[in-house]
Amino acid sequence: MTNTFKYFVTPQDVDFSWHITISALGNYILNTAGLAATLNNFGMERLQEENLAWVVSRFAVEMQQLPTQHEEFTVETWVEDYNRLFTTRNFKIFDKNHNPIGNATSIWAIIDTNTRRTYSLDNKIEWKRFATGVPSEMEKPVRVAEIAADKPATTYHSVVYSDIDFNEHVNTMKYFQWSLDTFDLEQFKNQQFKRFDANFMHEARFGENVAVFREDFPQKNIFEVRNSENKPLAKIQLTWEKK
Repeated sequence: MTNTFKYFVTPQDVDFSWHITISALGNYILNTAGLAATLNNFGMERLQEENLAWVVSRFAVEMQQLPTQHEEFTVETWVEDYNRLFTTRNFKIFDKNHNPIGNATSIWAIIDTNTRRTYSLDNKIEWKRFATGVPSEMEKPVRVAEIAADKPATTYHSVVYSDIDFNEHVNTMKYFQWSLDTFDLEQFKNQQFKRFDANFMHEARFGENVAVFREDFPQKNIFEVRNSENKPLAKIQLTWEKK
C-alpha cells in the first residue's frame, strides 16, 4: 500500500540559497511516515494507548534536486518489509510537476515508553500485511564509521526544551542541526547536499550534555554525537557536490 502527501516549502524551511534545508526536508519525510502510519491505524496516537512509540533506527536521504521556497513537492511512501525487530519504510520525492527528485529510506523499531526497551513487532503481526516487498531506488542506509574516541569534540550542547519531541527525547533532526552548525557559511555557499545517512543508537533526554565530533573527507563529513559518558547517541554521514 502506497500513501502520498503534498507539501509546500515555507520561508522558514529554506536557507539563504532559498533551497529547503536538510533539517526541514528530513522533518517532512519523517512526518510523511507518521501520517501514513496513522492512516493505516498504526500511528503514534494508537501506540501511545499501549505506552509504545515508533523510533527511527537508520535514515538515509538522497536528492538530485532540492525544492525551493514556495514550491510544492510530493512525498510517496510505502512499507518494504517487516520482521520481529524492525520494519523498513521507503519514500520517493517528486517536484511540483511530479518529476522524481529524490529518494529516502528508513528503518524503524517500537519501544516501550516505560522501560525504553525494544518491543517485539511479532506482537503486532497483523501489520505485516502492509509490507509490499518493494525496495527503494537508493542504497539502504550505510553503517556510518566511528570517529576515534580520543578526537577532540567540535562543539558541545546542552539538551533544552526546543530539542525535545513528543517521545520526551531529542527530535531526530536536531542531531543534524547540531552537526550542520559546526560549519561556517562557506560550506553551504560552495557545496550542495547530495545524501545523508544516519544511525541512531541511544536517545538523549532533556538536560543532558552532549558533544558533537566531526571528521572531514573530500566531499564527505562524518559526525558523531556522544553523551557525557562518551557513549555514541547518533552517527551521521553527509556527502556533498559542488554547486
